[in-house]
Amino acid sequence: MEKCFYCGNPIGEDERTCRFCGADQKAYRMIKASSEKEYNEGLVKARAHDLSGAIESLNRSVRYNKRNVKARDLLGLVYMKYGEPVLALREWVIAKNFDPEDELADRYLNSVSEDAGLFEKIDNAAKKFNTAYKYARAKAFDLATLELKAVVKENPGMVKARQLLALIYIQGGEYSKAYTELKAAQKVDESNPLTTRYMKETRSHLVSDKKKKKKERTERRSTIAINDGHDVVLMPRQTFIEAIDNSKSGLFNILIGIAIGILAFVFLVSPTMKQRENEETRKALITANSTSASSKSDVAELKKQVEELNTKLEKYEGQSDVKGSYEDLLKAQDQAGSEDSNDDASKTLSKANSSLLGKNGQKLYKTLTEQIDKQTLVTSYQEGETAFARRQYDDAIKALEKVVDIDDSYDNGEAMYKLAQAYENSGDKENALKYYQKVAKDYARYYRGRNSARKVTQLESQ
Repeated sequence: MEKCFYCGNPIGEDERTCRFCGADQKAYRMIKASSEKEYNEGLVKARAHDLSGAIESLNRSVRYNKRNVKARDLLGLVYMKYGEPVLALREWVIAKNFDPEDELADRYLNSVSEDAGLFEKIDNAAKKFNTAYKYARAKAFDLATLELKAVVKENPGMVKARQLLALIYIQGGEYSKAYTELKAAQKVDESNPLTTRYMKETRSHLVSDKKKKKKERTERRSTIAINDGHDVVLMPRQTFIEAIDNSKSGLFNILIGIAIGILAFVFLVSPTMKQRENEETRKALITANSTSASSKSDVAELKKQVEELNTKLEKYEGQSDVKGSYEDLLKAQDQAGSEDSNDDASKTLSKANSSLLGKNGQKLYKTLTEQIDKQTLVTSYQEGETAFARRQYDDAIKALEKVVDIDDSYDNGEAMYKLAQAYENSGDKENALKYYQKVAKDYARYYRGRNSARKVTQLESQ
């Protein structure tokens, strides 16, 4: 039975005033109905992962009716998911005081008390976040980033820590890293207005950077740089037909002539020479075999001749790879023009034998290698960061190893530092220690170097 809000005596559901104290119950019932309405809205928002909206609705619910125990229980759960366990405990304790028989509050409080290290984690995370906030206010962004990474590692659901970390990345122009942190925050609270605002700004910069890179690639493909000894002149890149028809493209025609000469050698001269050498070798072998019984000295001399002829034969037979190496080189050049086929270009180029190429072929081989490595650095580093943020450490190791093998100083050592962290998180202590030691040595002045030195001490003592 319902009780009077003023005197606490029982009243009927149809009674508008208390028969004991005369208090009007209409306004009280309207307030309770408003509290229930806000509770229902908060429940819907919590199920839709709109935690900030749920917190706002549930706080209004308990403000209308402080004894609404089920609203406080749900508010505590939302706070816990939002990364605010202290506020969650407060709501459950208040609910328990209003209703000592509240089974939900009992269950939640017992689950927290059974986790012996939870309060220590809560305290450490709160202290680190406050320290990071002070560092950020003092513009010590490296130290703030280090503290915030530790916070989100201990408490992944702490939205405000990820927001502050993303803001620091935006300040430093590291928009891809900011985007990763904001996506993680959105998984916890999809409709958080601050996260949405930061995400909008980050996306605008990422789109702008993508357009700028696309424009630069287009300009590089449409122009060619010529160094005349004093200045570098940019000229429009000519097509094959334009280069042949243009009277000023003498150098290009010379290169075409060299290529035709190489192909003529491969297809016409080389087979004839190879056949001739094979015939000479066979004749020499027949002669050597027919005179082998003459004397021991003759046998030794013939063996020497056979070895020399076989060596010469192998030399000419090796020329058969020249054609295949040039074909792989040209195929890799076509594939390298597209980002999507960068891996295919790298595999094709690895098949080409650079020692069999001429001067111009080796020059093109070197240019393609540098171009493919440069693109591999960008794509593999992005893949490694994404996999690391998703805790897919095996994929992160695979991608970041490509980066470090090409350039172990990439992103000022950040790639090698992340590779060490990925090895540590995957349980590979030996490789983690190897890369932490190198980062600590090469980047001792930076936060990643100092942190790596601490990691080396920690891993060696285990």
